[in-house]
This record gives sequence, C-alpha cells and structure tokens, in this order.
Amino acid sequence: MKVGDMVELSSVGRNTVYCRKLRNKTGIVVEIRLKKDYMYPIVVMWFGYGQMALLRSALKFVSRV
Repeated sequence: MKVGDMVELSSVGRNTVYCRKLRNKTGIVVEIRLKKDYMYPIVVMWFGYGQMALLRSALKFVSRV
C-alpha cells in the first residue's frame, strides 16, 4: 500500500467500534508513518469524514489513483 491508493475498511476494520462511521466510505492514503514511532501508522483521508490514522490490517486496497 502506497500514498495515493484508494482504500476501504477490511472486515477487521468494519468490526471495530472506532471505525463505525467509515463503514461505507472510501478514502485515499495520505501519509505512511514509521511503525516504531506511531501506534497507527497509516493516515487516510476519508471522503465525507476527514482524516483518521489506522493499522494496515483495518484497511483493504481498492485501486490506484
């Protein structure tokens, strides 16, 4: 997964209460941070919601932009 990829929530992300507002949305990866410095290294800009940092396991790749 790279910056600029379109993503949606995976089954792990859909089952997380923290992500319930993002269940039917797609987003674009805007930043990938170092795992040793941040607990949630992937920052995603969600259409109609805003930015949120998540783990890789909570995301599913949709397409390249």
